[in-house]
Amino acid sequence: MNTNKNAMKLTKYSVDKISFTLNKDFDFKSSKRVNVKPVFDREVTKLDDDNYNIYLSVTFKELEQQTILPFYIDVAISGNFFLSKWEDPDKIVFARNSATAILFPYLRSLLTTITINANVPPYILPIMNTSVLFKDTVKK
Repeated sequence: MNTNKNAMKLTKYSVDKISFTLNKDFDFKSSKRVNVKPVFDREVTKLDDDNYNIYLSVTFKELEQQTILPFYIDVAISGNFFLSKWEDPDKIVFARNSATAILFPYLRSLLTTITINANVPPYILPIMNTSVLFKDTVKK
């Protein structure tokens, strides 16, 4: 067991929101390719000097009027993390980006599971560089 006080640990994980709405007007037999643009959000909340929460969400909605989606989905998860003095300037970017990278596969998996269980073609989020996806706004 790792007893390093400086090691990051995921201490709690939860699914906070699942919303799925099938678009009954969508023609699933059509060979027309659907251009889906997921919208991501991340919130970081301080719990104390050594603990913080990362909230990740992804939403699929029509961004352009001519785009008709087969479904609308809104999924959010969160995780509590331990990292000693995580807000120190030398650690904060690492703390945010690493925690996001740890949670992102859970978000991907949940999204795929929802679409598979909804009996629609499964949607699989591609693997992404989450440190680029969520631009860090920390000022040094």
